[in-house]
Amino acid sequence: MIATRLMVACFVVIGLVEIRHCQAESPKKSVIYRTLTNRNESVRLRTIQRVIHSGPAARREALDDLIASVRNHAEETAADEIAKPSTVALINLIAEVDAPESEAVLVELLDAPHLGISMLSAEALGRKKFYGAIESLKRQTDREEYQTKYAFRFNLIRALAQMEHPDAIEFLAQLRTSLDGQLRFHLDELLDEVTIDHFRGDQQRYEQFRNPKPKAVAEEQERESMFKTANYEPESLQRMRLKPQQYYGIDIHARRLMFIIDHSGSMKDYWGGMTRLERAKAELTRAILELPGEVEFAIVFYHTSVRYWRNELVPATEENKRAAIDFIRRLGYGDKTNTYGALRYSLQFDDQLEAVFLLTDGKPTIGEIVSKPRIVTDILHRNRFRHLNFNTIGIAVDGSTRAFLQRLSEESNGEFREAL
Repeated sequence: MIATRLMVACFVVIGLVEIRHCQAESPKKSVIYRTLTNRNESVRLRTIQRVIHSGPAARREALDDLIASVRNHAEETAADEIAKPSTVALINLIAEVDAPESEAVLVELLDAPHLGISMLSAEALGRKKFYGAIESLKRQTDREEYQTKYAFRFNLIRALAQMEHPDAIEFLAQLRTSLDGQLRFHLDELLDEVTIDHFRGDQQRYEQFRNPKPKAVAEEQERESMFKTANYEPESLQRMRLKPQQYYGIDIHARRLMFIIDHSGSMKDYWGGMTRLERAKAELTRAILELPGEVEFAIVFYHTSVRYWRNELVPATEENKRAAIDFIRRLGYGDKTNTYGALRYSLQFDDQLEAVFLLTDGKPTIGEIVSKPRIVTDILHRNRFRHLNFNTIGIAVDGSTRAFLQRLSEESNGEFREAL
């Protein structure tokens, strides 16, 4: 598997930190390995930064140590534990080393028991375009998690898309009809933008992708029958004619979504002839009434504490819509603003949740974290393993809170709106 030559790198600090060779040792006895597997997260991160700044040649020399270390991380990370920032950085560092061993260990980690490490490896393989890993990535659709966890599906689809390779594109086209909601929307956009350049100039293969032949004569006859009396137009144009539902002007593409409503004390303030909460309740009621029947939704509301209408996604049946609207009408005013708690709750909710719509009128004032920059850093790190779209709506927010909401949405592929 991995080359067995013996080496070690020592850190020498003389003004600047540099890496140089010392006596030959097993990777698991080296300074790099010992520091990268240290229990202290700060020590791990500092070591990774030193290796990053050591230059390409030194990184290549340290590769055996990096590989041994990442295997240790994979073994030591508990199944219910979120992967640490040092594990993320270590996987990304290995991906930056242009060597067959780098690709080999990342492919190996695709089957890691810890789902987060598997996802990080897939992401790195796609981002660095390790074409030899495409078949291994395709096989990940056989994992149970591909069916049961939105985050795993999203991560895998994105990794294949980042390859920008014909083999990956054709496979994505095959997967398309089995997808729905937010992921189907993103994949449709991606496939619409595919050009002959993605097929390395292979005109025949590109044309076959754009105009796939029916698998059987029966399918062809069925399709001819369906369109015999219809004016056919490309599916991309058909999609453009269908206007998606909106919430505060944000298009809703998700099939499984969560509305989060701030009902802290400041929502009593009047704004445009109504209290902020009354206006928010009216807009949420309208959005729920317009939800298509195939959509599943959840409602979370928060002030000092975080609570929910129901603790699971529910289908948008008429009965459930009426029950949700009755609940919204009764929602009163709370106290402080635990924004971090509400965001953390969304990340721990149903594994099939795709998008969150967070509405608030003020800065966080209570909770485990109240610093807006720290909230964003923490939530975005955790979201690497959930891939939720955080759409944010600010009601009468100040500049600092507006920037906080904008960053949270933009860095999770969501959208920000200021309520008017």
